[in-house]
Amino acid sequence: MNNNINFGIDLGTTNSLIAKFQDGKVEIFKNPYGQKLTLPSVVAFRKDRIIVGDKARALIEKDPENVFASFKRKMGTAESFFVPNLGDFKTPAALSAQVLKELKNFVHTGETPDAVVITIPASFDTIQCNATKKAGYEAGFKEVALLHEPIAACLAFANKQEAQTKMKGQWLVYDLGGGTFDVALVRFAEGEMKVIDHEGDNYLGGVDFDMAVIDHLVIPYLEKRYKLPDFSRELKGAKGKYNTLYYSLIKKAEEVKVQLTTDLFAELEFEITDQDGTLHDICFTITREDFEGCIYNKVIYSTELVKKILSRNQVSGREVREVVLIGGSTYIPLVKQLVAKELGIAVNCTVDPTTAVVMGAAYYAGGKVKQLLPDTVSPAGEKGLVSVRNIRFKTAYQKITQDLSAYFTAIVSGDLDGCTYRIVRADGGYDSGIKRLKERISEVLLLAPDTCNRFELTVFDEEHQPVPVQKTVIEITHGKFSVQGQPLPDDICIEVDDIENNITRLEVIFEKNAILPLRKTITRELVKTIMRGSDDSLMINVVEGSRYAVPLSCVPVGVIEITARELASDLVKGSDIEITLEMSESRDLTITATLLLNDQAFSDVFNPSVRYVNMNKLREELTVLHRQALKLLKQYENSQEYELAASLQYLESEINKAIMVLQGQGEDDVTDKKYQLEENKRKLAQQLDAVGKEQQLVHLVEQYYEYRNYCEALIKESAEPAWQLKLDEIMTAEKVSLASQSAYTIKTKVAALKKLAWDMKKDQDYTWINIFHHYTTLPLTQFTDEKKAARYIGVGERALERHNYKELKVAVLALHHLLPDEQKDEKRMKGTGIG
Repeated sequence: MNNNINFGIDLGTTNSLIAKFQDGKVEIFKNPYGQKLTLPSVVAFRKDRIIVGDKARALIEKDPENVFASFKRKMGTAESFFVPNLGDFKTPAALSAQVLKELKNFVHTGETPDAVVITIPASFDTIQCNATKKAGYEAGFKEVALLHEPIAACLAFANKQEAQTKMKGQWLVYDLGGGTFDVALVRFAEGEMKVIDHEGDNYLGGVDFDMAVIDHLVIPYLEKRYKLPDFSRELKGAKGKYNTLYYSLIKKAEEVKVQLTTDLFAELEFEITDQDGTLHDICFTITREDFEGCIYNKVIYSTELVKKILSRNQVSGREVREVVLIGGSTYIPLVKQLVAKELGIAVNCTVDPTTAVVMGAAYYAGGKVKQLLPDTVSPAGEKGLVSVRNIRFKTAYQKITQDLSAYFTAIVSGDLDGCTYRIVRADGGYDSGIKRLKERISEVLLLAPDTCNRFELTVFDEEHQPVPVQKTVIEITHGKFSVQGQPLPDDICIEVDDIENNITRLEVIFEKNAILPLRKTITRELVKTIMRGSDDSLMINVVEGSRYAVPLSCVPVGVIEITARELASDLVKGSDIEITLEMSESRDLTITATLLLNDQAFSDVFNPSVRYVNMNKLREELTVLHRQALKLLKQYENSQEYELAASLQYLESEINKAIMVLQGQGEDDVTDKKYQLEENKRKLAQQLDAVGKEQQLVHLVEQYYEYRNYCEALIKESAEPAWQLKLDEIMTAEKVSLASQSAYTIKTKVAALKKLAWDMKKDQDYTWINIFHHYTTLPLTQFTDEKKAARYIGVGERALERHNYKELKVAVLALHHLLPDEQKDEKRMKGTGIG
């Protein structure tokens, strides 16, 4: 397989395209049938064939049950589409594979693309990314690399500029496509392009504008004039009376949207039969003003996401050169107007919104740094003579650069005795001279500016005769931008135990916007002893989401469970585990865990387009959720916050239902029920985290300042510099912690302040005296064992009389453990076993 990728594909919600980078230029291939650049991402199933593109789209009104569109928005979900003509289901990945197969037919050069770059929305999670890769492999590609759509758009924009070397400053790329929205903040400096940050919504695009026309214009128009009871449900329901009309209206709404980008009005025509069986010919006019009223709030929402990314990076509108508009939906006049008005930044429309992403994908494909992959090998030389030396090259170099020189390296194998090599640029502008061929060679190649530079590497034997090896041609384009890697859309975290608070929390491993590929090794302690052969286990759970979120609400991307039955020996609490995580540029995750005590290693590679769900962990997580819901419910009932208590009552009921369903699932269950339960669990965790969050955060911030002031007073009283250093350490990144909106983060700070205050007080005799006096005021019925409590109160009183404060301390601790809160009505969580 050739190690050059070159082909780029824009796998769009509405339309898809394919292009190739060659000789320093991008060629977008046309459909051989009709010569259009775009292929509608629509798949139709007839009884004897599969149809993709315009012909499939034309069948939507005739046979909507067997025609599928907009499936990109369901990539990575458990949802499948039933195809009546097949009597079977098709996944979004399988439908996407059909579109990719059809795009192969666009390539008229006689080549069969084996390796491609496919674009994805920047906010796609790891599961959606790998579902896209799966579609590529199902389509027959041997290598699939992924690229964020706003990065692709950036490359198209940057490489279109004539004075690229003079480009500098910050730009925004606003990409509003058929089904998704992305915005990227990009910085150009010293001839390099870097994506600083990105934001997006996988469910905002032209499809939503089409639906708005139906919801806000068509449905009210019909309901007002005709007898159509429960029309909206009958229109959108799978078994609804007017469901066939629904698919026809989506197509017509899209046509109206396109017409209104240039015209001030458009007509929508169709037929409908009312409740009495009367057929009506409908034809009503939709003005551009009507349409803009439907989509106004959605466009405003997109500008709010842009403002969010600017605010997060502390960038003002004055610091941004221009907003580059990409995506078919940016043809809509209102989009251009509102983006310019709301952001106060000049809008740039110089790049074709329809083709920008595929052009950028082709640039990226052509400019990828080769990772020492073997060049295409032919067993014979150009004269057809078999090479007995069997010399092979694995080359690495950057194919697109702004620099006037490029680093080239190669690993060489075979019989190299007496051999030499020479690298010559096609125009004669560079010649390496003749050098001895070694197992590793490297050169700094000089480039001609603003062109595609071709170099040929030739091998000679002892008699300076060319050795018949594979033809090794090096192509490097100068004067174009490329990017090395792309940023993570979310934090990648590992779940660890917080024993003190009986919960688990997230520890960030790879931060959002870190450039892929990534690798990190951490060493952590085990927080429990695991006896070999028991039913216990150790869990390494890697999730994707915000580091400040509760673990249960994040997307799991990889988990290794090490059971006690797999252990070579017992694992002792406090022993170390070394965990290495690697994430490829296309988001494959490799987890390697080494138990240092018994020198055992466990490793796995996760490509979670097939969602992995550990039933034991899911059971434990739902149990923890249920316990948290009951605890909060009791808290809000006691504080008479009945509205919040009602919300908790509902959530507790829903969590309990999920637990009951899970109990009926076998470990070898082959249905997708466990995936649905896992998704439901994440949503319930998010809802539980949101209940009363605002009040909780206010209370925690108040607690933080209360304990901080208390600690400062104690330090002033003690005049011990060491305590001040510890307080300063706790107060590190105070503003970030308080602004994080993370209850756990602030709670951790409060706990640290409480511990510091206790450490300063516990050596003072009056502390134990005050606590003892407090316990003596409590009725004996409040203790879990009245007789023991009475006995320890007597011990404390006698200790006070003798001024024996060590004995008093023992009595206080005993009474403390007899309080009901300390008797733990909660079961200790199983957790991950990692601290």
